Amino acid sequence: MESDLAQFVAAVHIYAPKWEAAAIQWQLTLGPDREKRTARVVCETGDMVGSFIIWTSGEAELEIGNLDTGVVDHVHHDLVNPEEVTARLDDLTHRLTEQT
Repeated sequence: MESDLAQFVAAVHIYAPKWEAAAIQWQLTLGPDREKRTARVVCETGDMVGSFIIWTSGEAELEIGNLDTGVVDHVHHDLVNPEEVTARLDDLTHRLTEQT
């Protein structure tokens, strides 16, 4: 799937109020204009950090790390449809809020 980074940005902004209500700080960045552009959201709670990066090629990486233990869970995804972006943002949100 060719990913539309504008859709990713819009999805992140839909999740932002939920994150803010759960005291999750977040930052969205767009990568430089290259062959495979990227967008990334990094979210932090007191003891957890999550990162979801997506490339225009449809590749994506979801990482969740526990700052207290140093354990990092890293999963690669090959997205096939826009609904998978939402599912991965759900995963990110769940993993960060289940610890609080």
